[in-house]
Amino acid sequence: MHHEVSIVLPRILHDISGRWEWLLILGLLLIILAALACTRPSKTGVRSLYFLGWLLVAACAVEVIITYLTGQWVGIYLHLVAAILFGVTGYMLMRNSTAEMTTTILAMYFIISGIFNIVAPLMMNLPDRAWHVWSGFVTLVLGPVVLSDWPLTRTRSLGVIGWFLGLDLFFRGLAWTILALDLRAS
Repeated sequence: MHHEVSIVLPRILHDISGRWEWLLILGLLLIILAALACTRPSKTGVRSLYFLGWLLVAACAVEVIITYLTGQWVGIYLHLVAAILFGVTGYMLMRNSTAEMTTTILAMYFIISGIFNIVAPLMMNLPDRAWHVWSGFVTLVLGPVVLSDWPLTRTRSLGVIGWFLGLDLFFRGLAWTILALDLRAS
């Protein structure tokens, strides 16, 4: 097992170290989207759902573009799964306007995304995986929190959802930013 780890880590570093700046851009863009999610007022009702839905679709687009620009490294699956989760969740938020559906969709997103972001970096031995695991843990905890008050009232849910999506995007962006800066230094 130790021998496999020593083979995988240099491969990851070799595959992506020359493209660290794209991971930095990904991290910073996700942090900017997080700030937008947290600052969106919750008083506008359905418009906030559309805004948050489009925000996730934008995060999907960022992940797809970064996947293309960083090439075929082992972390491509982290980008592709994130893009799919962002895109599907964003689309579903824009299509469903009931509080019950919104909270269910987001709880499922947080749980699935959290589990994936905990397991995948550990399995692929991603450098700085502790930050990715932490990001996944934060996201995973948000799912049951959303479900614990299901269905959230319409007024309260949009503000909470914006903050929760902001937390998810912030910690995900932070993990990629830290990895990029460490790759730059190596």
